[in-house]
Amino acid sequence: MSDSPNSLFHKADRAFITVVRSISYLSAVCLVGIMLVAFFNVIGEKLRQAGLPISGIPASTEIIQYLHIPVAFLASAYVTMDRGHTKVDLLSNKLPQIVQTICFVLGDLVGSAICAVISWRAFVQMGKFIARHRMSSVSGVGFPLWPFALIAALSFAMLSVSLLWDIIRKLYLAKHPAPGSKNGGAV
Repeated sequence: MSDSPNSLFHKADRAFITVVRSISYLSAVCLVGIMLVAFFNVIGEKLRQAGLPISGIPASTEIIQYLHIPVAFLASAYVTMDRGHTKVDLLSNKLPQIVQTICFVLGDLVGSAICAVISWRAFVQMGKFIARHRMSSVSGVGFPLWPFALIAALSFAMLSVSLLWDIIRKLYLAKHPAPGSKNGGAV
């Protein structure tokens, strides 16, 4: 394999990161949606308390609760690729590099397997929501639940793939360190 920035690995890495970053932007859009719903709900309630015949957004609490699903899950694959997740490396930094790599690979393999199972079960749950026409019911407004199960299923599938790609990336960069880097940092 060539180690140039235009090698197949580097092209695939850039493409994968671009895809997961783009999907994570949907998470940011949902966060803005949460802020807008909360803002207009508070304004509406203040106007109602002031005596105007206006109230907050119906089902605002429920909408905000369900919008947290894409906020939390859609960005998880990108956070993994960006190594922005929380990790405790107090002990692992003291281990030899080969042991650190083995722990890294095993951790990502186990994480990928767990995420794949969660994704599969979320797809099963989505099918049940569709078959039973399940709607949200806390506020009485009701909207379909299956899109949120789909978001969770796809997000965990992306996270599973992201963890596997992180293994490939780590092992490739260990063999082909970037010029000027000690241990082959991120691309």
